[in-house]
Amino acid sequence: MRIAIVLVVLLLGVARAAHADSLGECTAELDARHVAWKPAARPGIALAVEVTGKLGGIALTSEDQPLVIDCSLAVSLDEAGRYVAALGLDRATFSSAYSRRNVRGTDHASKHSFGLAIDVHTFAGSDLGTLRVDRDFEQGLGDEVDCVGKPLTQGGAVLKVLQCQLVRSGLFHLVLSPDYDDAHHDHFHLEALPWKDRTSIRSQLPAIH
Repeated sequence: MRIAIVLVVLLLGVARAAHADSLGECTAELDARHVAWKPAARPGIALAVEVTGKLGGIALTSEDQPLVIDCSLAVSLDEAGRYVAALGLDRATFSSAYSRRNVRGTDHASKHSFGLAIDVHTFAGSDLGTLRVDRDFEQGLGDEVDCVGKPLTQGGAVLKVLQCQLVRSGLFHLVLSPDYDDAHHDHFHLEALPWKDRTSIRSQLPAIH
């Protein structure tokens, strides 16, 4: 009995040390990127941080919640900011960054429950104004050779180019848009892998979508 207890204590110690190492490595990456953040705690989030400044030069805000996410997702969003900024955008709005719920129609916990997913609804820039995914994204464009296709509007072109870049960047495990299903008619769902499962910032494989 005593041996079993000792083994349990040792295993718990190893798990806590691994968690501390992962958090330290990930938040060190945020610090190296000059991301403003502070520690946070939410049930389900392994490496919880509250982002208090811009990510990759993009101000990411919500009407009703702070940006509390897993550190791994924060790193991906910061790196992805270059694509957003290059299109003349500097602001975006989100919902459901952290939300304890199941994937619709299943009993499987959504990655939002672990702070590893975020739903982005609008993007804005001084010259482009506000682009809304539900209004400006043009569905059904592009193929495996030409991802963008032939959008009919400037807003549609910007959002389609951005979607293609996010999908192919290797920064996200999953990128869903209105092309995926009706549940995503008004947002881009961006989902990162846990930090412990990442061997590099960018995967060699494009996102699943």
